[in-house]
Amino acid sequence: MNKYLVLGAFFACGAFATPVAVHAQDISPIRLAQANPTIIPTDITPTGIGEEREMFTPGRTFYAMKKLPPKMWISHTTECTQRLETNVFFTNQKNQADYVFRIQPNTTVGYNFLPHTSAYVNYFFIKDVFATHGILSRPNFMSLAGGLRQDVPIGQKTNLQIDFQVRELWQAQNLHQADLLPGLTLTHVFTPKFIMFGNTQLQMRSRNPFQGAQREIDPFFTVGGLYKHKDWLFTVTNTYVANFRNAAAIPNQSNMAMITDLEAARLISKKMPGLYSFVRAEPIFNWYSNSRPGLSGFDFRLFTGIRYVFNKPSIYAQMNNLKKQIEQANDPYLPSSNKLKASKPTSAPPTITKPEPLANTIPESPAAPQPMAESAATDL
Repeated sequence: MNKYLVLGAFFACGAFATPVAVHAQDISPIRLAQANPTIIPTDITPTGIGEEREMFTPGRTFYAMKKLPPKMWISHTTECTQRLETNVFFTNQKNQADYVFRIQPNTTVGYNFLPHTSAYVNYFFIKDVFATHGILSRPNFMSLAGGLRQDVPIGQKTNLQIDFQVRELWQAQNLHQADLLPGLTLTHVFTPKFIMFGNTQLQMRSRNPFQGAQREIDPFFTVGGLYKHKDWLFTVTNTYVANFRNAAAIPNQSNMAMITDLEAARLISKKMPGLYSFVRAEPIFNWYSNSRPGLSGFDFRLFTGIRYVFNKPSIYAQMNNLKKQIEQANDPYLPSSNKLKASKPTSAPPTITKPEPLANTIPESPAAPQPMAESAATDL
């Protein structure tokens, strides 16, 4: 029964999105004045939440891991959502609400050239379709990025991830935006069912890649937690962002924002691991913007939808550890005491253990809010 409900939901999403694919005027480039003000920081800034969430994904990638290189890792999330939005123009007064459909795929492919060091590419796409404010449906937001990532395990339960990303953004006609995104993510596994993380990220925006902060500089700070109970996954994240813009920035008004995400997700069927239904509440506060439309006021978003998560981890670090254990156990020149310790577990052959936290991993965002998985900036 669940299988048919899910298929029906996918067909419903496809039917709702059909006008986007059929009508050329809906997907044509737009002018800057028509840019969608609802693209806010957590929509396009990776905060780690998306990848932390995948740590709870069931181990369903045996065949993919068997066929693909062990040093390769893949992280993919697709969300199909509908939401109530109370302030689509982000204004202080005369708020206008709407019903919005969104499709958002996000894919990262990486390769571990060292046990804890990897290079990766990321692509994500955001398409919103508004029920009554049709002019806001025209922008399509895309991001293409490349980056380097270093995982630093701290004990058995804590991991520090150092990340540097370069990306280019596409949204409006004649609008060129590019970012440099250095970031740090600290994750701690309290229990197999409870994880907390913190992320700090600096966004340096310019017209073209590698030009630094010619237009603006935006620090992001995110804290979050995830708790799993049976087939349920509960997520709480909070992101604070300060946007410091100069006269060349688009827009050229600085502002501050606070975005909170409260989500409850449930596995739809054990026969389809990685497929979740969820509901998410997202209050957004803006201030210090001189009442500039698009950057002001309070907006509340209530999402419902389905999400598919696929995660193929790199097992390079685990294979190296296993290789060292085998070499130590078979080395005749090791002291007898060390050799006995290395070869002590003779009752069963060595096995590859579960990958270390985040060794394979990226908004909601936020997580992450990420998340992310809402994956980066206010900046239309």
